[in-house]
Amino acid sequence: MGKCTTVDARIDDIIDSLQGSFNVSLPALAIGSTATAVSNVAFDYQISGVRYTKAAVAAGTAPGNDVIPEDLFGAVALDIDAAGTITVAEASKNAIGYASAALAVAGLPALAAGKARMGTVSASGSEDDFTFGTTDLDAADTTVAYTDGNTANEAMGSAV
Repeated sequence: MGKCTTVDARIDDIIDSLQGSFNVSLPALAIGSTATAVSNVAFDYQISGVRYTKAAVAAGTAPGNDVIPEDLFGAVALDIDAAGTITVAEASKNAIGYASAALAVAGLPALAAGKARMGTVSASGSEDDFTFGTTDLDAADTTVAYTDGNTANEAMGSAV
């Protein structure tokens, strides 16, 4: 009887995960045709079990305006709602910076209800402060990393 309860609980976890909010396909975050913005390809995403499609945004979305001190890291998350509106969530201590990109990403706020996380962008400037939305994402003295958010398979895998 214990095994059935465990299996039932795992099935419930999988169902909950698949009814959650995540990317169905990858948005392929990258530098936009506007060098200070983050682009995405056309992709599908899901919010609370309902599937949506977002068209490509080649010019990109402005990734906020936080200033990251020189030689430190900052991060932003790009989130999307059911209407297809992309918003930016900034790491809580971007203004004082983080010692690594991983710590900056860990400083991002939790995903807000009614949104899916497209992914994250971490950045650092080695010769000057890095300013999201102002500093070119491909400037010679910058380190910028784009990470797409979880897809359906990853969401289900975390439940198993």
